[in-house]
Amino acid sequence: MTQVKNLAQSLYPCSAQKLDQDMKLHFLENSSVTCNDGTPAGYYIKESRGSRRWLVFLEGGWYCFSKQNCDTRYDTMRRLMSSTRWPPTRTGTGILSPQPEENPHWWNANMVFIPYCSSDVWSGASLKTEQSESQI
Repeated sequence: MTQVKNLAQSLYPCSAQKLDQDMKLHFLENSSVTCNDGTPAGYYIKESRGSRRWLVFLEGGWYCFSKQNCDTRYDTMRRLMSSTRWPPTRTGTGILSPQPEENPHWWNANMVFIPYCSSDVWSGASLKTEQSESQI
């Protein structure tokens, strides 16, 4: 592991990467793909020129299962239900870090961070049923 880290650190100055390269926000244009509050869903991406490796990270965030539960969630955890306050860029940390010291295996991969804002455990949409008021 130490050898891999040392190799990554020695090659880093030779790359075209910027040390502070952040992931940039892109909203989806498909109007049927939305967050809970109807704002557009999106993703953050940092492309690494020349890399053929991709790291796609799906943010976690639990779920809501009834109108009351979803209303409470919206009041207390709005960032997990709306894209309204998403910043235009995000700095990757941990496995999404572009720094070889912090992320010796994936630092130069193309990185995608998909924020969680649908409260559906990444299962997609379904039609409302007579038993449920929710559309999860």
